[in-house]
Amino acid sequence: MLLATAGMTGCSDKTKPAATAPAPAQQPKSAATATVEQAKAEEKPAALYAYNPAGRRDPFTPIIIKEEKKAMAGAKAPLERYPISEFKLAGIVWGGLGYHAMLEGPDGKGYFVRVGTKVGPNQGVVKKITQNMMVIEEKFKDPQGETNRKEIVIELRKKQEGTP
Repeated sequence: MLLATAGMTGCSDKTKPAATAPAPAQQPKSAATATVEQAKAEEKPAALYAYNPAGRRDPFTPIIIKEEKKAMAGAKAPLERYPISEFKLAGIVWGGLGYHAMLEGPDGKGYFVRVGTKVGPNQGVVKKITQNMMVIEEKFKDPQGETNRKEIVIELRKKQEGTP
């Protein structure tokens, strides 16, 4: 309490802050005044936002997926890049897991395939592997629109006489 009186006595009239006027008490509004204010509020329409999509891309369509699909279209397996006629049957291996064939591609690399492996650009599928041949089945549509199947048989090269 002593500090409060010391603080009040130490201030001169010039440095005292201006006294603030008390806020006027709100008087009750009449019914007529209230309806006028409501009418003014109803006259001002609220600003609504409307999206105009003309000439713009869909904001909900993901961009990244489209780019991945484009990249995936060019990323085929090496066996699916070359026509079947360009592959050579280099060897056949069999054992407890069945038959596996080794194809030599036009790029000079070897590829192991088994039944069910896709080969060629026309989605050919290895159907059968035996000791001396491999059968690949391709599906294609003819000019009438019917789906037909074509079997391609690749035989293992036999040893030529005179070569060890």
